Amino acid sequence: MMIKKVKSSQLINVALIIGNVVYAILDDAGLGEIINLLWILLLTVYVFIPGFFHEKKYVAFTGSIIGSIVLGVIVMEVFIEGDAELYMFFELWTWIHEMPFLLWPVLFTALIKVSGDLLINQDNIIEMERKRAESEIRFLKSQLSPHMLFNNLNNIYSFALHQSKETPTLLLKLADIMRYMLYETQEEQVLLTKELTYVDNYFEFQQLQLENRGELRYEKIGDPTNKFISPMMLICFIENCFKHAAASTIDELKIIIQIEITEDSINLFTENSYTKKEGEDEEEALQESGIGLANIKRRLELLYPKRHTLIIKELTNLYIVNLTIELEQT
Repeated sequence: MMIKKVKSSQLINVALIIGNVVYAILDDAGLGEIINLLWILLLTVYVFIPGFFHEKKYVAFTGSIIGSIVLGVIVMEVFIEGDAELYMFFELWTWIHEMPFLLWPVLFTALIKVSGDLLINQDNIIEMERKRAESEIRFLKSQLSPHMLFNNLNNIYSFALHQSKETPTLLLKLADIMRYMLYETQEEQVLLTKELTYVDNYFEFQQLQLENRGELRYEKIGDPTNKFISPMMLICFIENCFKHAAASTIDELKIIIQIEITEDSINLFTENSYTKKEGEDEEEALQESGIGLANIKRRLELLYPKRHTLIIKELTNLYIVNLTIELEQT
């Protein structure tokens, strides 16, 4: 990227120098006049603009431009036209006649060079920000998988200790879940149908563990065909439903998960039993979900800026999430 930036800047320099030479030739300038113009232009594009203007030394930049043009007029009069009489440099006609040949090309060159460099730098900043965001997203995704695997293995371990007959089925479901996480989530976007199949498997996996401990409802509405979503965007909130409910002191658990797909968006609504710890304020409660929730919030900010809404509420013994994401389609 830096090489591309340098090449673009050099192309601007060369184009400006060649353009001004052509201008001088068309203006019937002699070789001496063209050389006199060239040294000022070279100083402008290679010294004054990068050394003064881009370093915000605007007084030095302005003084350098004016000084080089004045010196150029003197060179023109003394060495090119041979007018060495001192009094001529104090006559207005000398400056009106000689200065425009140098002034307008230099000002034009400075304007185009500064504008071009600013555009190149802006593109560079945007590209760096894009790469930084991509790197952060990859890091967040790498955190999410171990986090979920750790939680689910703990649950299966508990079933294995009690020699539950559901342990083999749970292991098979977990294998399906991990297969998707390892092999289907490398792309920036996945088919919504695949993401929802993953959610289905996860729900069934958790349903086996709850063993009819209360109300458990999962509903999907709408057609996910030909729609895309960034992988692993929904599962964190669904996982937190089961984690909150399992940690709740309420006897009859309540977990409601509703997914509604429209023409250009997807809405996830979750509601689950929740027991707030004694002395815990609301902000602490909303952060209790740990790395998973903080992770997914950051990914939403990076992947769907101004294209999502997320509302999280804690009511009496209830934890509610309402997430809407604008989807991409084929």
